[in-house]
Amino acid sequence: MSLINKFTKSTALILIALTALLSSHLAVADSSVWKVEKDGKHVYLGGTIHVLSKGDYPFPKEFDQAYKKSEVIYFETDIQKLSDPEIANSLTSKLMAKEGDKRTTALKPETIAALKAFLKKRNIPFEMMDQFNISGVYLVLFSMELANMGMTNDGVDKYYDTKARQDKKTLGQMETIEQQMSFFSKIGRGNEDQLIMYTLRDLEDMPKLMTQMKDTWRSGDRAKYRELMLEPFVRDYPQTYKALLVERNNNWMPKIEALFDTPEIELVLVGALHMIGKDGLLQQLESKGYIVEPFVAAPGD
Repeated sequence: MSLINKFTKSTALILIALTALLSSHLAVADSSVWKVEKDGKHVYLGGTIHVLSKGDYPFPKEFDQAYKKSEVIYFETDIQKLSDPEIANSLTSKLMAKEGDKRTTALKPETIAALKAFLKKRNIPFEMMDQFNISGVYLVLFSMELANMGMTNDGVDKYYDTKARQDKKTLGQMETIEQQMSFFSKIGRGNEDQLIMYTLRDLEDMPKLMTQMKDTWRSGDRAKYRELMLEPFVRDYPQTYKALLVERNNNWMPKIEALFDTPEIELVLVGALHMIGKDGLLQQLESKGYIVEPFVAAPGD
């Protein structure tokens, strides 16, 4: 298998790059699952990590309990389709450099030098990266580093997608795969050098960052989320933040509000960073009068 296939045909590894930009422990009385109520009706929102390591199982109990209480499970997109080889090939093609795309060779010399040095330490030829557009370089860099860390197991989304299909629960999506990829393609436009340099910096601290991220995810501590992951993301990657979080959250809000008009109880599972901050789903719902509270697992269940 070629290096390109190894690091791009696993779509789940590409998608986890979004949460990687994403220390309290289980004793904290918060949760990464929230119950949202209005006028006697409620919906569960669960913040997820898309890919995990073997040691991250089992998930916090709140996820299972909210899942059992829900009849319809919503995900960011169609999880099953992401495993389809034809879809994977199509997604990969959108990350490859085409005529007119910004290739790595168009980066500043100092950026190329830093990228070459990073790749050399990992025995990856620079020529491989020069086949991608800037969005592809960004996502593949994160994918490679997470794979090297053993982050190759199914995450929360894939686990519950499989379980929901087995349990014959109704499934829904916040967006199509094509819509999701259109947002990915906006990554780094106009700020290519800054994106790559910040990415290389962050990858050096990835093991520490991932440990902190997973601890914070288990606790659901919104303040810690903002401090550890959201604020650096907004500061260092403003365009990416707008494309991957703000625009998508704004698109999802009407869909989430519409769930309060249905007779079923729904659980919405999307990346954890979509939940927090002034542009996050939780604060937007609170500003519209919804009551948002951590969903804490019942004892002994």
